[in-house]
Amino acid sequence: MFGAVSSKSQALPNSPVNISPASDKKAPFPVFELPIPQNDAQKNYLGISSSGKFKITQIKSPVIIIEVLSTDCSHCQNAAPLVNELYLAIQNRPDLKEKIKIIGIVNSDAKKVDLFRARYKISFPLFPDQDSAISQKLGVKKTPTFFGVKNNGDGTMEEFYFKTGEFCDANSFLKEIIKLSNYYPRRLER
Repeated sequence: MFGAVSSKSQALPNSPVNISPASDKKAPFPVFELPIPQNDAQKNYLGISSSGKFKITQIKSPVIIIEVLSTDCSHCQNAAPLVNELYLAIQNRPDLKEKIKIIGIVNSDAKKVDLFRARYKISFPLFPDQDSAISQKLGVKKTPTFFGVKNNGDGTMEEFYFKTGEFCDANSFLKEIIKLSNYYPRRLER
């Protein structure tokens, strides 16, 4: 389900994925609303309280990794253990666990999202996007698709990373996110 080059990205030589080219001009990222998780651990992870809906700019983190996926996508299923490894790598680093958060936007209904979460032991929040409205707003054509965004703290976000397809190594992916976000000092790139 992945591999097509979208208008946002270019295929790198000898690479099965598409990564947006570096640019001095920061792309504004669409702000959208999600339902507040009912799970207290996920609310705490995101730094959100109460119930109802929240805007992604309310996530208490300067950097957010967003994975757009589908429960029926074999590439998304294959990527699930690596994304879990990425989540754990971030959570196990005191210097990063409050600085980088991961969420999943799933092109499926809530029941299938819950089954996917249980089957692949996903600890980070997954949000159903049954009608694919968020995916369309983000311009996602294939899954999985990963975004790296900076939360500016003023109700706006900037996209600094876009990739369609699986990544091969969680630690390399994390180093790339740290580097491209320009938020962290080089010494944090272990």
